[in-house]
Amino acid sequence: MKLIPKLRFKNFTDKWHLNKLDEVAKITSGGTPSRINNNYWNGNVPWISTSLIDFNVITKADEYITEEGVANSSAKVFPVGTILMAMYGQGKTRGKVAVLGIEATTNQACAAIITGEQIDSKFLFQNLAGRYDEIRNLSNEGGQQNLSGGIIKEIKVSIPTHPEQQKIASFLSAVDEKIQQLTRKKELLEQYKKGVMQQLFSGKLRFKPDYAKASSGSDENGKAYPKWEEKKLGDIGNTFNGLTGKTKENFGEGKPYIQYMQIFANSKIDVSKSGLVQIDKNEEQQRVQYGDVFFTTSSETPQEIGTCSVLLEHVGEMYLNSFCFGFRPNSFEQLLPNFASYLFRNEIFRKVIIRLAQGSTRYNMSKIQLMKLKVLLPSKQEQQKIANYLSAIDTKIENVASQIGKAKTFKKGLLQQMFV
Repeated sequence: MKLIPKLRFKNFTDKWHLNKLDEVAKITSGGTPSRINNNYWNGNVPWISTSLIDFNVITKADEYITEEGVANSSAKVFPVGTILMAMYGQGKTRGKVAVLGIEATTNQACAAIITGEQIDSKFLFQNLAGRYDEIRNLSNEGGQQNLSGGIIKEIKVSIPTHPEQQKIASFLSAVDEKIQQLTRKKELLEQYKKGVMQQLFSGKLRFKPDYAKASSGSDENGKAYPKWEEKKLGDIGNTFNGLTGKTKENFGEGKPYIQYMQIFANSKIDVSKSGLVQIDKNEEQQRVQYGDVFFTTSSETPQEIGTCSVLLEHVGEMYLNSFCFGFRPNSFEQLLPNFASYLFRNEIFRKVIIRLAQGSTRYNMSKIQLMKLKVLLPSKQEQQKIANYLSAIDTKIENVASQIGKAKTFKKGLLQQMFV
């Protein structure tokens, strides 16, 4: 059988050779110094856990151990270029790979793959990254599916000549660099938005009526915008409940309903991700509508309590799930829906609402207590200015996220065609 990839660079015609991984690389693992001994920790030797392995180049660690910790444990210092593979994890972690950009030690859940002369480490990294699903399926069967050193050693790798390996690795690394640049751009935009929201909702930043720029606030006639007014939520709107008493058999068909994760995932409801539920006649009056604000009322962590999302689309018949409740403003003159989507997600409000979480293993929030909370509201005109400005940043973030998605899809296609 000829080992020839579907997509190949010009001038390369030599056959690829199939090898087991342990024939072209050394596979080992790390270890964890005793945490009881303080002399083993907080040193200057990087110690990597699987949480840092994410198809990336690792250049820093979250934890560091001492030379004494290395000497008195099974931890080993691995050289730059070592490929790490996560061996454990029921979630997405197992099977992920990364490359060490620094000398570092690892815990025992990381397999360390040190390449020999036959194979370029960057080429092998790209090869293994493209086979993530395949490698995950090699896991041991049992209570918890894991990879092991023995399984990893048996992985078969098709290898071309060194010049072709380097050409492939260089090309794919350039694609990775583009993805990293876009990812960094997205992170910077998100940081900028976070900073702007902190300034806005603390009252340190105001807008001119005709420009999205910081200034002393003024209205369309050049007059100063009025001061923000303090209002209780209970004075500007009313609450309504989500659906209750539904069983598993009621879901999967029927009318669209807003799910818990739709609220948690974004400040604006994505109606395309709604579920379906059977609705009784006496529940038809519980329909949601444009401008409704939704809060999560029950969660496993207090940090998720009171997470908010706003319905910014006009919909027909749609309902709200349990573990959530709705808040309907009395008037859009007081609270604009697009402004509400930012107001209830800003850090100042989140810090206040989290304090309402009650419980130990599962946390809940009282609607009555929430309605007593106070918010500062600008005029309708200033609300619109703020919403427009933040929405423009969101659009930029979404555009970059789309570019990242397209670049990752492009690379996935390359990986499928450039390796045998």
